[in-house]
Amino acid sequence: MTEDKPPHVGRGLLLRGLLAGVLICLLTAGAVSATVLLQIDDVINIIEREGRAPIVIPEIDRADAGKAQTILVLGSDARYEDRKTGAKPRSDTMILVRLDPDQNAIALMSIPRDLIGAPGLAPFEKINSAYELGGERGMVRTLKRLLSTDERPFPINHVVTVDFGGFRRAINYIDCVYADIDRRYFNDRGGPGGYATIDIQPGYQKVCGKDALDYVRYRHTDNDLVRSARQQEFLRQARSQQGVRKVLDPTEIKTLARVFARYFDFDAGLRKKKQLFGLARTLIYVARNPIREVRFRVGVASDQINFTASEAQIEKSVDDFLEAKASTAPRQTTAKQTGSKRAKRKRSSIKGLTQARSTGENLAIAGARKVDFPFYFPDLLTASGFYAEDMPFAYGLRDERGKRHDAFRLVISNRQFGEYYGVQGTSWRYPPILDDPHETITREGRRLLVYRDGRRVRLVAWRTRRAVYWVSNTLTQSLSSGQMIGIASSLRRFGR
Repeated sequence: MTEDKPPHVGRGLLLRGLLAGVLICLLTAGAVSATVLLQIDDVINIIEREGRAPIVIPEIDRADAGKAQTILVLGSDARYEDRKTGAKPRSDTMILVRLDPDQNAIALMSIPRDLIGAPGLAPFEKINSAYELGGERGMVRTLKRLLSTDERPFPINHVVTVDFGGFRRAINYIDCVYADIDRRYFNDRGGPGGYATIDIQPGYQKVCGKDALDYVRYRHTDNDLVRSARQQEFLRQARSQQGVRKVLDPTEIKTLARVFARYFDFDAGLRKKKQLFGLARTLIYVARNPIREVRFRVGVASDQINFTASEAQIEKSVDDFLEAKASTAPRQTTAKQTGSKRAKRKRSSIKGLTQARSTGENLAIAGARKVDFPFYFPDLLTASGFYAEDMPFAYGLRDERGKRHDAFRLVISNRQFGEYYGVQGTSWRYPPILDDPHETITREGRRLLVYRDGRRVRLVAWRTRRAVYWVSNTLTQSLSSGQMIGIASSLRRFGR
């Protein structure tokens, strides 16, 4: 594979330049797009010379320079062996990215691959089969028919596709991604007919190529909606890495173009000066906007496996996407797990939370011995929540300079499939995940950093002189704002 090795690219440079794809390059490319305007002929020449064959999609909509644009990002499950055998790949991921200078946010919306009933497909055929049957063009045609109304055609202005190999290499060449892993992911039974093997411990950590791919694709014990939420959260955290927002060296734009050309397939419009210029103009206007995740509304199909969406649900989802409105409700409602490890607990003054000091203190007895900073645990848990493991996970975490820090993670199951929230502690006091809080509030004498996705609170952090602690919401953001702040406020130091 040495002949395919890309030129060496700095971490921040590649992250800002990989168009839209799995790293939301389009969302962080403000500085890049400015240099593209000055070197656009050189960029196009490199793409023509070193890139793959362009994807011809007549249904693509053209957008005026600097105006709103929608990019369809497809994650293909194509493998090297498939290219040799001619096997048709499927679309493992379908994410729509909306860049609109008139909105104050960038919108992301995932289309569930297990959605059935899309126009032009058999009644129980999943929407991702449109890619298997007709490639990128087939997927564009299906999505436009699904999401359009007679009064409002749904625009798709560009398409970018990345396969398994491209994803892994892209993650590795940006020196991996620090990600907040919600729970233990483990499966050792792979092979034909099985799920991909995976072994990733919980907690905030540096995730590289194969592990990153296995993590975003995982759905062994949850469903496609949870997986979509996991992918969007991974992309958000990829964008937040330190150095991503630094101004790029304009002399590196040609290297950037080579990397993009080698790793990604994209529509023919991105080889045309006028359309590339127009996209760069749009990026300049929106590059610093926050990301808002829009939930695609679905219901469970009659087979209790797949999903369906009514016309009203689709119309509401599209409205929110075009207006960059983050969903106010959790991303989904999942089925409850059978059985319970939860003992009867007293209610707290916060709706949906119960007192659980003794259980947390028992875990802290073991956890406090394994880290070199004070161990905190929550007094409060959700009413249906229970600790997923009998021991806290304590581990070593290296920062971006290679310095080792102690860390721990408490994983709490919310008794819903795929829903785990957690309490994280680490002596790395300024990790990238805690950049740019949306607000700061004071509770119980603590200065809490609050991170939101629209009206939902996805993370609450608290920093001390020796460490930092945070509470992470479930991937589906099922805990309310009051519950998240209440749990963070209830953190108690072991031994006091």
